[in-house]
Amino acid sequence: MRRMGITGLRIFIAIQLLTTAMVLFTGILAVEVGSMRLNRVLGADVFYTYAQQVREILGLSRGVQRTSADQPHIPLFEIKKALYEMRVVVLLGGLLACLAGIMLAYTIRRPIAKLMEGARSVAAGNYRALVKLPRQDEFAPLVEAFNRMVDSVNKSQEQLRKVFFAADDAILSTDLEGRLALWGGGCERLFGYPQEEALGKSIQTLLAPGVSPDVIREMERVAGGMGRWEGEIQFSSKEGRVFHGWCVATNLRDEEGKLIGYLNVVRDVTEKKQMELQLIQSEKMASVGELAAGVAHEINNPLSGVLSNAEFLQEEIPEAEAERHEEIREIIKNSERIRVIVRDLLSFSRQKDAETFAPVSVPAVIQASLNLTGHQMELDNIRILREIPEGLPLVDASANKIEQVYINILSNARHALNQKYPGSHQDKILEIRASVVRRDGRPLLRTEFTDHGTGIPKPLLERVIHPFFTTKEQGKGTGLGMSISYNIVRDHGGTLEFDSEDGRYTRVTVELPVEAE
Repeated sequence: MRRMGITGLRIFIAIQLLTTAMVLFTGILAVEVGSMRLNRVLGADVFYTYAQQVREILGLSRGVQRTSADQPHIPLFEIKKALYEMRVVVLLGGLLACLAGIMLAYTIRRPIAKLMEGARSVAAGNYRALVKLPRQDEFAPLVEAFNRMVDSVNKSQEQLRKVFFAADDAILSTDLEGRLALWGGGCERLFGYPQEEALGKSIQTLLAPGVSPDVIREMERVAGGMGRWEGEIQFSSKEGRVFHGWCVATNLRDEEGKLIGYLNVVRDVTEKKQMELQLIQSEKMASVGELAAGVAHEINNPLSGVLSNAEFLQEEIPEAEAERHEEIREIIKNSERIRVIVRDLLSFSRQKDAETFAPVSVPAVIQASLNLTGHQMELDNIRILREIPEGLPLVDASANKIEQVYINILSNARHALNQKYPGSHQDKILEIRASVVRRDGRPLLRTEFTDHGTGIPKPLLERVIHPFFTTKEQGKGTGLGMSISYNIVRDHGGTLEFDSEDGRYTRVTVELPVEAE
């Protein structure tokens, strides 16, 4: 059984009773003091006092008592002294009553002050601010109710915090100046910034390079007016990874309806975007395949006629007419080149439901890739140096997929060389080398593509294979080529590696497992 203290309501009643008793006692004591004073002046117990009654009870007679006829007159100053002593007694009684009131106020104020302090702590966000009293009293039920309320709020807050930080989407808020005020757990996973580093930053620092801050201003304008904005924004993480985020923004208002900030929920849709673009690319390639098939049919028929007639003319023209023979040979050579280009374009563009692996000659795939891109490189004055030895082993691969990888590499090399050397230059060179190497005891066929173009800065080198990363100007690259190429080579059990020095060169190395004998 808990011991109950004498505070609160009980002490209030006790002090009230004590104060009443003290007032009564003070009045009686004042009359007693005045009467005793006058009796001493008169030398007899003329005025009744409690002290006289006590002496009579104890049998202590003070002396002869005078009758009223024998009583002398009391001097005025003695009466004044008696009244003065009565006032002093009353004043002391009042002071004691005041002290009792102060004690009562202090006793009641302590638990109320603790409750107020706890309420302020909860209002400041400290949901563990429980109130403790030194002993149980009438305030205990109120304090217990307050503590139960705080504990309930704390549990709800903890549950909300777990949900908030466990969300996959990034949940963040900004004030009217665009500074980050709320940073959920999904934000750190998506953007890479810890909470203590992110809070206070401008939301514009999360935008990818090249994205205009007007996007944020438009988002805030619409969300502030209509209440909601959603759309796609390109963001950048702390490590420099650029990704596409679907952002939903709503406004935040206080109790009076005044706009105080914005709440944003960001979801990474990069993978979805990549799948959509790959689907679009597949549909485009399927269309190109159909177009190429039609073009091949339409071109091959007249091309066969051109070749037949050229060969017929070559037989009909006398050997003495060497110049005309040379012209006919040029017609036949270019016609054969057209036939190879059409065949390779048809082979590259053809889509298959399931790519099958087969023994593939890497030099043949390189040649097929150059058949599609080499002419444009010649127009750009790019020299191609090849060091491809004879007798290289075959690789088990999809020829179409590997050709796609090589074409992506050749396209990037051409862009880098043209960017560094817009015209003709002696160093405008692309080197292609092939060799067999061994790694972890197994043979690999290595192909190296080295261009002497602009190069790639070291901080950006590891981001080359990230989806949507590109160093090309706006509209000149999707940022998917190397990402797709990396996945293709990985699916073949090979590796795709990059080495570069900014402003000097870029070397792309493709290694594919040699076909098992």
